[in-house]
Amino acid sequence: MWVIDRIEEGIAVLENTATQEVLELPRKELPKGCREGYVLKKEGDCFVRDPEGTEARKKLIQEKFSRLKFK
Repeated sequence: MWVIDRIEEGIAVLENTATQEVLELPRKELPKGCREGYVLKKEGDCFVRDPEGTEARKKLIQEKFSRLKFK
């Protein structure tokens, strides 16, 4: 699973959550409509959006944030 960490000056920085590998690629190589925080899957030489992975990651982050807020 790859997460779009940031997009700067037309370059997308992706992080593999399993291996912590970082990859930089031109933003135009991302699937249309992708933003920071989106989860992608690699299929062959291409990345495709993973809507279920993005939602699961979003919920996990929200849960962690909620726990921090109430401590």
